[in-house]
Amino acid sequence: MNTTFWIHEISQSALAGAVAMLGIVILLELRSVLRLRRSVDGHLSRVFEQLDLLRFENQQLMEAQARAPSPARPEPPSTPAVTVASSPPLGGGEARLMAALAAARARSVVHQKTA
Repeated sequence: MNTTFWIHEISQSALAGAVAMLGIVILLELRSVLRLRRSVDGHLSRVFEQLDLLRFENQQLMEAQARAPSPARPEPPSTPAVTVASSPPLGGGEARLMAALAAARARSVVHQKTA
């Protein structure tokens, strides 16, 4: 009976050690995921900043071209009382990119609020 007691004690000790190791691994993984998330959030904000700068530069270029019409280009017909958006229309690829980035930013904000 003494031998089974020691085997039982050794088994319990091994199980406790395995549980402790698993806990440490889980904590390290959580820390790694949080660091990755912070890194992705930082890079995502830089992408949005660059996208805003590109859009602003594009808008300025479009306004400059609209102010200085070239003689080779025909004037567009005037449209009565049409509201013009303050920014030029987006192309298909740019619109999809902006929608994907906005969705990623929304997910990031939701995750930050829950953390």
